[in-house]
Amino acid sequence: MRKIKLMTPHVSWRAVWNAMRVLRSGQLAEGPQFKKFEAEFAQKFGFENVLALNSGTTALELAYELAGIGEGDEVITTVLTCIATNVPLLREKAKIVFADVDYDLNMDVEDVKRKITPKTKAIVFVHFGGNNRGLKELLEIARDKKITLIEDAAQAVGSDFWGKADFTCVSLQAVKTLTSGDGGMLICKNKDHYERGRHLRWYGYNREERQRLGDVDPIGAGYKYHMNDIAAAIGRGNLAAIDKVILHRRALMEAYKKIDCIPGIWFASKIVNDRKGLTKFLKDHGVETGIYHYRNDQYTIFGGRQELKKMNEIEDKYMILPTHHKVTVQDVERIGELIRSYEISKS
Repeated sequence: MRKIKLMTPHVSWRAVWNAMRVLRSGQLAEGPQFKKFEAEFAQKFGFENVLALNSGTTALELAYELAGIGEGDEVITTVLTCIATNVPLLREKAKIVFADVDYDLNMDVEDVKRKITPKTKAIVFVHFGGNNRGLKELLEIARDKKITLIEDAAQAVGSDFWGKADFTCVSLQAVKTLTSGDGGMLICKNKDHYERGRHLRWYGYNREERQRLGDVDPIGAGYKYHMNDIAAAIGRGNLAAIDKVILHRRALMEAYKKIDCIPGIWFASKIVNDRKGLTKFLKDHGVETGIYHYRNDQYTIFGGRQELKKMNEIEDKYMILPTHHKVTVQDVERIGELIRSYEISKS
């Protein structure tokens, strides 16, 4: 029986070779690989003002600071996401306003509209599994209301519509479509935000000036958010192979559409009536599934559960399905057949 894991890293041979060369180079911290990866990522996906960082979480944290989110500011965000999206907002002492989800697990745009107030400082849009639905509408709303829009695009690399907001936060974590082992990118629309972020990611210093002059005055209380050359070397190697990876994942997305699943560039998802039973059935047939992200308002730090109609309705019904380089279109078709046979047996 062929076994299909839910997640598995994609590491190209060039990434392995690049990492070996760096490990022997004597330059492990931020160096030439870092600068090349940052530039190559920007060129590949057509972005300007790109900051390479040590995680997608730090990209979010830096975006929130650059956006000026502070104590008492209202930030509308999705309730269904990795807590990394929303934990930094707690540290900024913002007032988190959870929006409901729709049946494709992305934010419910109509609920976002209802929750905008004069105190709304920002909206955070999450591409759940790499799903882009809702981003176009929120771009128009944010522009009309003069509200900062931040994309949590941790799962969106390679999708067909991303990187459009004031800030776009990318994760390069181990099992993402593009990985550097761990790492992140922050894409800024505004050049001034980029320049400030470039300083803040390394203690507040202008790193190039400090290397040239020996010491300079930091612009503010910065962080240790920069990427190292080992991660950058891995990222560069995987970036060189990304076209083939994306093409394959898009073929899987099309296959998932045909079996009535919600396609995403990182994972597919499905709303089912008997998640527990179907999960066991698929596992018994070699297919690993999962939930992966949970509603954030169930955690004490966010103040407790809220009345979110659609989230309440589907919180025990959604599941995610494997979409990676070791999954084939035939595997997806088989998953569809297994789901249908289970549903028929329970009807």
